[in-house]
Amino acid sequence: MTDTTEAPAPAKRKRRNPAPIILIVAVVLLAVYYVVIAATGALKTTTAVPVSGSNDRTGSYVTLRMSVQDVDLSNRVMQANVLPIPHGDLVGEKAGEIADPLRIEVSSGGVTTSVVTFPGQSVVDATSLALTLDRGDTSYPFDQPFANFQLSVQNDESGEAVPFQVDMSNSARPWVMQADRGAGEEQNGRTLVPMQIDGHRDALSVVIVSFYILAILFTTLMAVVTIGSAILRRKLEFANVIWLSATLLSFPALRSAMPGAPPIGTTLDFVFLFPCLALVAIMFVWTGAYLLWRESKVLRARTLEDDA
Repeated sequence: MTDTTEAPAPAKRKRRNPAPIILIVAVVLLAVYYVVIAATGALKTTTAVPVSGSNDRTGSYVTLRMSVQDVDLSNRVMQANVLPIPHGDLVGEKAGEIADPLRIEVSSGGVTTSVVTFPGQSVVDATSLALTLDRGDTSYPFDQPFANFQLSVQNDESGEAVPFQVDMSNSARPWVMQADRGAGEEQNGRTLVPMQIDGHRDALSVVIVSFYILAILFTTLMAVVTIGSAILRRKLEFANVIWLSATLLSFPALRSAMPGAPPIGTTLDFVFLFPCLALVAIMFVWTGAYLLWRESKVLRARTLEDDA
């Protein structure tokens, strides 16, 4: 009699489902990202720049509304627009008119760099100014450029000083700025008011640049480990050369994609970019030369062996 009893099915092995953990990690990373966004003020809609010092005026005075448009670290220049707004007896009969002629001078380093005049009973318009920066971009992304200059507002006919206050705004991203107004000084019949504008990149830009730097460093370490293990296992292939060449070309692209990236030559380049480029380039040349010598063996041989 034949035994038809079926063998018991093997028990199914259960393993832990990693999906919930992956979902939790993704949610935590998103939460951290939005916390960084909120803390750095990247979503702020206001562009007002705080001006410290004795900046309040009453009576008849002029408000100099300065708007920073661009910060050019390559040429060390800050572009700004200035619009004088009269108050009190300086207000003309028509809207936007100024009653008395004004002369606005901007001095930097003891040299008058910009002079703007407004005739009396005329409608004033915004005027572009160029302020010299006293610090470059060598510390990117931690560079902190600042501009020191002096402002003078006087009646263009009588030469008398006109009281003024500074209302500043910033439209140059990703810069965070603050201004300081000093006490006025008499010089050659003019009242010069020293001003200083300090700027630095927002925290979000610094965090993004840090991620780019980590990507370059980890990619370089991956290249070293991958090529080293391929050499030890004698499995070096042409695909390794292609991967190294793509990595070598991607580093300058990553460097250019950094927010507000200045021209190459900063401290970041000397500390991180250039050493990583040199390591990848050395591995690329050595691997290419090794594969070229190995694969050209058949071309260098004097005799060829036929298959049996």
